[in-house]
Amino acid sequence: MNPRAVEAASVYESWRSFAGFWGLIFFGLIFLGVVAYVFWPSRRKQFEQDAQIPFREDDDDV
Repeated sequence: MNPRAVEAASVYESWRSFAGFWGLIFFGLIFLGVVAYVFWPSRRKQFEQDAQIPFREDDDDV
């Protein structure tokens, strides 16, 4: 293998490792943010109202 190919493979592996680690951290924080948003106490009433939407009777049903 020529030295350029080895260097390119090394650079690729470095970037892949960097992206894998920080991507995991990034999406982990997004997940925790969504969970915190959903279970935040002040949002409970709105989510309970939204959960009842399919069971409401509309006047314009055919």
